[in-house]
Amino acid sequence: MRKSPARGLATATQKSDADDESETGTYSEADHEHAVISTFDLFSIGIGPSSSHTVGPMRAGNIFIADLVEARLLHRVDRIRVSIYGSLALTGEGHMTPSALLLGLEGADVGTVDTSYVPDRFAEIKASKKLYLGQGLKDSDGKEINFDYDRDFIWEWGRKLPLHSNGMRFTVFDSDGYVLATNDLFSVGGGFVVNGALSINPATIPEDQNVSTKALNEEPDPRAEVTGKHPADLAENLYYKEIRRSQAAGHRKTGAEIKPLDEATEASAALPPGDSEPALPPSAVENTDVDVQNDSSPKHRQPPYPFHNAASLLSLCSKHNLTIAQLVYENEKAHGYTDEEIYHKLFQIWQVMDESILESVQAPQDSILPGSLKLHRRAPALYRRLTRGLYPSHARESGSAKSTSSPGADKSQGSSFLPSSTLVALGQTKTGITKRQPPRVHGSLDHPITPSPSRRTTFPAMDYLTVYAIAVNETNAAGGRIVTAPTNGAAGIIPAVLKYTIEFISDDPERDVPTFLLTAAAIGMLYKRGATISAAEGGCMAEVGVACSMAAGAFAACMGASPEAIEQAAEIGIEHNLGLTCDPIGGLVQAPCIERNALGAIKAISSANLALSSETGTQKVRLDDAIRAMRLTAKGMRNEFKETSLSGLAKSVPFHIPVSVPDC
Repeated sequence: MRKSPARGLATATQKSDADDESETGTYSEADHEHAVISTFDLFSIGIGPSSSHTVGPMRAGNIFIADLVEARLLHRVDRIRVSIYGSLALTGEGHMTPSALLLGLEGADVGTVDTSYVPDRFAEIKASKKLYLGQGLKDSDGKEINFDYDRDFIWEWGRKLPLHSNGMRFTVFDSDGYVLATNDLFSVGGGFVVNGALSINPATIPEDQNVSTKALNEEPDPRAEVTGKHPADLAENLYYKEIRRSQAAGHRKTGAEIKPLDEATEASAALPPGDSEPALPPSAVENTDVDVQNDSSPKHRQPPYPFHNAASLLSLCSKHNLTIAQLVYENEKAHGYTDEEIYHKLFQIWQVMDESILESVQAPQDSILPGSLKLHRRAPALYRRLTRGLYPSHARESGSAKSTSSPGADKSQGSSFLPSSTLVALGQTKTGITKRQPPRVHGSLDHPITPSPSRRTTFPAMDYLTVYAIAVNETNAAGGRIVTAPTNGAAGIIPAVLKYTIEFISDDPERDVPTFLLTAAAIGMLYKRGATISAAEGGCMAEVGVACSMAAGAFAACMGASPEAIEQAAEIGIEHNLGLTCDPIGGLVQAPCIERNALGAIKAISSANLALSSETGTQKVRLDDAIRAMRLTAKGMRNEFKETSLSGLAKSVPFHIPVSVPDC
């Protein structure tokens, strides 16, 4: 295996993981020394409907423009060409990739942009044929250019870049039509972006501009081997959700970047003897843009409790007498966060989760989600039926004081003590008492096997989990503000389970919210390193399956489970989601995605309860085994079942609008 210079020498465990990875060929972070990233990288505030197709592309646009600013090229840009490949192209405009990507190029921040502004601005760009590059960047005046959406936005439906299915290629030209620079970026799930080193045409660089150059090549770098791992010259940003490297702390600045030529050559000379690249022509070596972990920032703060798999995580908890949440909390401090900042960010995440539920349950009952499916919202009616008999006006007053109030904060029911649906059910109308009609029964009443009466079994926990999860994913499908947890397509599971925990179980939310989110984050880190959280790589198993596992372990933690029981709950959560395909109808994150989140939330609590009822240490399948199985399953899954809308439900349901044609 060829290792990236930025990674350093691998440990024995890393080599084992890497060897295992070479057998699967699935995208993984197995080259990393450990699995530890920040909780706030895994849980980030963004917009719907997809972390891979909306959040990632918006960040990718930000990164590309920020790199042009740092290279002092933005003012010379006269035209831009944007190409999207693989899953990004195949799902069409249903995943809202074009609008997110173009607004990212304008500098819109995915965590703060007004969700209603995105579709309006997208329509304006297409109508005016003008794009204002970098207008939202703080240290740039931006540059307005002509942009013909039909000509300059390229849908590469039949092509896929070799490193990942969710590929984007940005190319900018000067006023004479010459290429100034190009870059390939990849949205690898959860809003994370793999950033290629900016390739600058040497012929276009002024003599006084001391910026390293790499030979311009319209095709992917031939040295970027298709190994399924991070290639040497396309390293995932270790500063992750930061757009600029300078805004990240310490060791998180590693990755490809534009560097002065003398620094680039010094970096190449400084490689360890066993970590060198294959022999290249002198010109190629001179133009290598790989950044070695040798920056001038303050001393790196490595996490005090680094873990690379579930076994090492449990070992650290046992050795240091820490819960999983406590261990992750201590690691967060190594990322530069104070105690106050950690608590603030955790509760900010929970607030956005809670508001994404509230926004949807208060929507009009007859409202329709955007997109060609014309799918009706179900959360408002489900919630109204679930809270029938409560006092809406009282609930609304208490809800205004605290966003995590008990269910019933529905604005549309006025101040009546009983909802109109309840009065109708009692037979009360304006003209008096109506005569009850006998229930309609399908089937013959004279048959030896009489028809069963119409009835419904009520499971309160299941009903609340269902409405919470559906509500989040309807907010997501409408392009609203949600938390990527760990992706948008599965964003309803963790909020649903946490909401249920806070409202019906917890006696101390200030303890249980951090416990839940930090425990879930630890489990998510294991999947991000050991397998994938990208549906384009692992199907819905990588989204709903991972979120179910995270929520199961987190719920168990809030129920007082030991780290071993938490691991068992997480394992059960993923084991029974192995092989789950991603085949969205019409390229929309709606069917089967919305219902699948509801079932994932139910399965998470069932998994936790099963683990809590079992004796720890007796299970035959461990979480690490399940993660390896997930990686193998992702490798064996056919491409058309990985978020391409080329098979499964996407083709089985009569739907006459071609998926490969934008549908919005």
